[in-house]
Amino acid sequence: MHCAYVGRLLILCLAIWMTGAPVLRAESSLRSRSNPYFEVVGFHLRSVTFVHDLSLFTAEIAERYLEREGIAFPRPILVSLRPEPHANFEGDYRIRIEQRGMVELDIRWEDSMTLELTCRALCEALLTQYALYNHGHEAATMLRSWPVEALTQEVYLGLRPAEMVDLINGTRGQEVPALTVILESSLRTPPVAHSNAVDFNAAYWLLNLIKSEGIDRRILRSLFQQAVAGIDVEDALTSVIQSVEPTAEPVALETWWRAGMNSMLDRRYEAVEAMEASRVWLASLAQFNSPLQLESEELRLNLRTVWTQRNRPEIREWVQARYDILRLRMARINPAYYNPAHSLGLLFEALLYDESPHQYLHALTIYLSDWEDAQDMQEIVEKRLGSK
Repeated sequence: MHCAYVGRLLILCLAIWMTGAPVLRAESSLRSRSNPYFEVVGFHLRSVTFVHDLSLFTAEIAERYLEREGIAFPRPILVSLRPEPHANFEGDYRIRIEQRGMVELDIRWEDSMTLELTCRALCEALLTQYALYNHGHEAATMLRSWPVEALTQEVYLGLRPAEMVDLINGTRGQEVPALTVILESSLRTPPVAHSNAVDFNAAYWLLNLIKSEGIDRRILRSLFQQAVAGIDVEDALTSVIQSVEPTAEPVALETWWRAGMNSMLDRRYEAVEAMEASRVWLASLAQFNSPLQLESEELRLNLRTVWTQRNRPEIREWVQARYDILRLRMARINPAYYNPAHSLGLLFEALLYDESPHQYLHALTIYLSDWEDAQDMQEIVEKRLGSK
């Protein structure tokens, strides 16, 4: 994988140089971060780290619906964050399928690139790679729209849960599209006209309606994966929603869809995640599980030792990226873990802005204390709930 990455990185450097050599001389050198699913390359470590962490979160959500073996790609998806002088394509992003069966994602990395659009680009690239790797080139070009749109919203709302209110209100104020239109719509790459894609809301509600029906998770994953392979799942879904009672009347798919939409929009939705989910995520944000690759060396850091390296530009960009991710997710943190999340943010701020090691040590002590208190609270709550 390392050799393949180096080769692709050299090609990327050459391509960027050819499209804007005078500008490139004034830019900083390329930064990169990788995980099993994506390799993110760009000029600024803060942006690269942000998109890297977002891509990993995207893959974790996608694994709910995809086979683990099917997502173990032979090569990760190459994501290039291209500022305007180097973005030689139309639209906000471009997905390409290279001759050797590798998917590459180019993102126009400007202020106009929103979080939601970045989520969509990563989701589409991931599902395109999945279709290509598991079903072949033709399937990748026939990818249905609804799994892309549904996964995009699930990832986005995972980071911005407060947006659920706007999503519900927006859906209530719109005419519900026919389900056949949602299921039949195919996605073409590269996506230039996003306005022609199936409505984000309808695709997201479709996925949630299937889940809310108590349908076996294996069947749900099968429907999702068939759509990724370019297959119309209308007949399969119609069969799934029928009652097992022999005397029951057949249920029309459109009737099921509209009744289900009305039911979902009448429910109350929680905007925060479970305690364990918050604990695991917050722990991962505070840990340095892999060494930080710099131009001249490899650094292994933790929250106690990072202070000594805080003035290095690469470290500052890395800390800033984690701080940005934390701020995005704060609204979703379980109340039991709000205090350690807040104190971790103050700790990141101390790394970025404070000059006194005593102030940083004070912030670190508060964070570790809040972290222990939150874990104790979780243990007490779970014991009490388990005893009832």
